[in-house]
Amino acid sequence: MFELKAESHTNVTVLRFSGNLLLPDVAEFSKLLEEHLLAPNIRQVVLDLSHVEKVDTSGLGVLVSASTKGRGRGRRLVLLMPAPHVAELLRKAEIEGFFPTFESEDELKGYIPDTAE
Repeated sequence: MFELKAESHTNVTVLRFSGNLLLPDVAEFSKLLEEHLLAPNIRQVVLDLSHVEKVDTSGLGVLVSASTKGRGRGRRLVLLMPAPHVAELLRKAEIEGFFPTFESEDELKGYIPDTAE
């Protein structure tokens, strides 16, 4: 089970994820993530993963799939502050470089000024 809270900025949506990103959650999470990523006038979706309790490879698969679909339409999925166990799973799956990733809100604001509003 998870919760996803959206914050709208100019051309950017910040999604705050909390809870589990496991196989039973991926269908609903995938649908919600793609809705935000493919929304009109959005260029980037920042996904805050600092409050992920549990994650498995199916959860990572959703991130890769959504990012690939978004890129095909000129959109970008950015990861913000992945929890240590999420970062470790990204490393083990050898996909940590696939996503732009920021370790703090300040680092993100320097890169994507629209989130500083």
